[in-house]
Amino acid sequence: MPKMSWLKNHAATARVAAVIILGGLSATACATNQYVDEKFAAVNSRIDQVDARVTTATQRAEAGNAAAASASSQAAAANSAAQAAATEARTANQRLDTLTPRIDALEKPATPARRPRG
Repeated sequence: MPKMSWLKNHAATARVAAVIILGGLSATACATNQYVDEKFAAVNSRIDQVDARVTTATQRAEAGNAAAASASSQAAAANSAAQAAATEARTANQRLDTLTPRIDALEKPATPARRPRG
């Protein structure tokens, strides 16, 4: 029980010492306005740099999207032209297929007339 009696005898002193220590620590933890302003200025500067990068990246992305949309439009036009050309080629082949037998018939030599016997 000697510890208990020591604690009872020095409890008031321990409280005073704790208050002084905490007061000293809290006094040194206060930041000056200038310090806070400097830190905020540094953070704001970094935010401005990041914002500029984001703006640049956004502009580049929008330009890329515009270029992609243009390329897509041109590809669709080329596809339409290719389909039209394929349709015209099929039509020309069908016409050629209908004309081939007629041309073959014209190219055959005429059979000579037969003479009557007699």
